[in-house]
Amino acid sequence: MNPLRKVADRLLEMPIVYGTLQAPFAGNKLKPFLQRVDLSTVRRVLDVGCGPGTNARAFAGSDYVGIDINADYIATASARFKGRFVVGDVADETVLPNEKFDCVFANSLMHHLPDDVTSSLLARMARLVAPGGGVHVLDLVLPDGLSPARALARLDRGRHARPIAEWRRLFTQHLEERHLEVYPLGLPGIPLWWMVYFHGVPK
Repeated sequence: MNPLRKVADRLLEMPIVYGTLQAPFAGNKLKPFLQRVDLSTVRRVLDVGCGPGTNARAFAGSDYVGIDINADYIATASARFKGRFVVGDVADETVLPNEKFDCVFANSLMHHLPDDVTSSLLARMARLVAPGGGVHVLDLVLPDGLSPARALARLDRGRHARPIAEWRRLFTQHLEERHLEVYPLGLPGIPLWWMVYFHGVPK
C-alpha cells in the first residue's frame, strides 16, 4: 500500500479526525433514509458499523445498539450518546446480538467488506428484523466513467465501492427490495460521491 494512503487510513481510524471529515456531509447522507422512515415508530435499532456514534443522534428516541470493530470509536460513542455500544468485528458470524430490531441499519460500512462477507452480513441482518421492520443500507457507489466522484471512490479506504448493479445483486440475495435510490453527496452542484440507499425486508 502507498505509504501516504496508509497514513491517511490510520488518521481516519482516530475518532476526532473521522468525525470532523464526516460532519459536513452527515446530514445529507442520511436524508433519503430520514425521508422514508418515521423514526417515532422505530423502537429498537441495530447500527452495524456505527463508527464513533455517527448516526446515534438520529436514533435518540429509540433503544439503540451500535457495534464497530474500532474500540476508540466505541469509547467515543459511549461517552457522547445514550445506548449500548459493542466492540466487535461484524465479519464474525457470532458477533451480532441475537435479538430483534425494527431497524437494522448500516451506513458506509459494506464498501469496506468483500462480497462474501457482505453477503453473509446481509443474511444475518435479515434474520434480526422484527415483524414490520426492515434493513436499511447507505453505501458508496463506484460510478461509471471518469469523474471526481469515481476518483474519490477509488481513493476511499474502503476497497469495495461497487457499481449500482453489483450493490443491487448483493442486497437482493437475502432481502426483498422495497426501495433503492442513488443520490449525490458533496458540494452544491458538484457530486463528490454517489451513494446508494437501500431498504429491504426479509424474504
